Amino acid sequence: MMQSVFWIVLLTAALASSIGGLLLCLRAWSSEALFAMISAGAGLLLAITLLDLMPHVFSDKSLWLMPFVLVGFVTLFALELISKSSGEFGSTGIIGVMTGFLLHAFVEGVSLVASLRMDSEVGVSVLVAMLLHKIPDGVTIASLLLAATNSRKKAFWGATSLGIATIAGALGFGFAERMFPPNWSGIMLAMTTGIFLYVSASHLVPYIGQTKKAQYGVYFVGAMAAYLILSAFLHANHLHA
Repeated sequence: MMQSVFWIVLLTAALASSIGGLLLCLRAWSSEALFAMISAGAGLLLAITLLDLMPHVFSDKSLWLMPFVLVGFVTLFALELISKSSGEFGSTGIIGVMTGFLLHAFVEGVSLVASLRMDSEVGVSVLVAMLLHKIPDGVTIASLLLAATNSRKKAFWGATSLGIATIAGALGFGFAERMFPPNWSGIMLAMTTGIFLYVSASHLVPYIGQTKKAQYGVYFVGAMAAYLILSAFLHANHLHA
């Protein structure tokens, strides 16, 4: 019975990211609305990086994972130099965001099964936390994809892919446990942190600043504040992964 409930809630959490994407894909948006989405998406991305991913990296007291944050940061920087892309938020930034979110979602699925095997109460807490933050994850990736590609279909499937990656991580727990060293998930999360830091700090924040419009700054800060409140709620209830 517990196993069937687990998969029902896991599928619900995975669908939550699709819902986040669907919210942005039900209608056509003006260029001003797309800029607002970029601003809010940038705020969410930076907040997710600093309030969700970074604490996981720092949770290891030896701080041995920190160099992998730089590896993720420098990898995307090198890819951008090779591609010779402009200063706008273009293909390199989108690839970086998608790669980071997919890695993060996959590791979440693996971590969920691992925590359930270790302690069922901890596993349920992780599952509820995942359910709560999948919608903002979906909104973030969908808003950035929609603004970059102007395709609602790509935005929706980008958000949906996060749920698929989470389920793949849960299903692939046994395989990952056998094929990779014990610390592989921490390394992936650290690299994801570096990728997100690069995209948000080097692409999105300057891109928003170039508009010289205060309302986009309000959307940026407001999105960060909203995620901060959600993060504080999760911590207060011991639900944070």
